[in-house]
Amino acid sequence: MIKIIYGSKGTGKTKRIIDLANSSIAKELGDIVFITDTSRYIREIKYQIRFTNTKECRITTEDGLIGFIQGMLEANYDIRLFFIDGAARMIGKPISEMGGFYERLKAISHKTEATFVLTVSADYEELPDFIRELADAEKE
Repeated sequence: MIKIIYGSKGTGKTKRIIDLANSSIAKELGDIVFITDTSRYIREIKYQIRFTNTKECRITTEDGLIGFIQGMLEANYDIRLFFIDGAARMIGKPISEMGGFYERLKAISHKTEATFVLTVSADYEELPDFIRELADAEKE
């Protein structure tokens, strides 16, 4: 499953995803991973969550990020929840060109039963159809 937290820049998406990650500890039976491209929020993430800064790992492409996620899942079958803050920023692609990335995440999720929660910097009207479908599915 893929869940989307969207909104324009400065609307509090990062705070929401951090709060959601921290509150998920009490509910989630598996391991939790938080992926972003800065260490700025490392102290806000509870210690039970595996925090990863993609800049330190030199992950800058879509294939790199997908491979990293798959590698984490191969090494730890207990990961059930990924929080990814700013995937488009990490890989340097506009969200409109990330359809393949989201399809690959769906396939990984289906295979492993991991859930992905991602932030997207765009208002609802600006979301590409493939993201809008994910956002709409959450409302149902």
